Amino acid sequence: MPTRVWHALVGLIVVLLVAVVGLDQWQARRGEASLFGASWPARRSAPPPAPAPRPSTELAPRPTRGGPRVAVIVDEMGARRDVFDSLRDLRRPLTVAVLPALPLAQSIARDATRSGMEVLVDLPMEPYRYPQLDPGPGALLMSMPRDEIQRVVGRHLEALPGAVGVTNHMGSRFTEDRARVRALIEVLAARRLLLVDAYTSNLSVAYDEARGLGVRAARRQVLMDADRDESWAEVAAWAERRGEVIAIAHGQLAAARLLREQIPRWEARGLRLVPVSELAR
Repeated sequence: MPTRVWHALVGLIVVLLVAVVGLDQWQARRGEASLFGASWPARRSAPPPAPAPRPSTELAPRPTRGGPRVAVIVDEMGARRDVFDSLRDLRRPLTVAVLPALPLAQSIARDATRSGMEVLVDLPMEPYRYPQLDPGPGALLMSMPRDEIQRVVGRHLEALPGAVGVTNHMGSRFTEDRARVRALIEVLAARRLLLVDAYTSNLSVAYDEARGLGVRAARRQVLMDADRDESWAEVAAWAERRGEVIAIAHGQLAAARLLREQIPRWEARGLRLVPVSELAR
């Protein structure tokens, strides 16, 4: 074999040996066993900086201070005294959302406050398929300019001065419009009132806009339908999973009767009824 070939083979072997020894030293410095059983001296260097904690993608558990919290809003109030009387007789911290232009609105709001219940102004807003779907008198409409929206909201708030905030009655179309929702929320910000997004559209921007403007806000999670039994079971499931839930029931005698049945069951499971303002952020 030519001399040059032998030199090349010897050089290749030397390179491989150096590489193997270097790899062995590197493994030993990482704390792994040496391939040759050798004890290589550790390289002196500053300890590496501790890695920054990675932000968690999970929701942190919320403190419940005595059990999962349930805020129940009964909306569309202001026309029937019998429904309100049934709710008041429950002697629980429910929240009533009162339509401000209905004939009994002021007296029901006043009596609710005296009974220890919170009051929201149930602001009627334009839905899709308006005017076939009519939100009622005093509604906020897409055709209104900004200053008129604010005048109407101010007038409704003055009609129910004890209210802690507002929610939306219908409004699937209105609550998707950022400019109009912002005009509404600016009135709330000036009066330090909160907003509960009834979430009649999954494209609603009301909650996000309120938070962006520094207004306390919350969003409905469960709609309790008197004709759908499973919707009432969802309340306990939500509360136990997340630590809190906001549920809305419509102002009907059937809903009041179901609340009379369900509330003791929720409480037996450790759930605690609270005013909606306690869950607004």
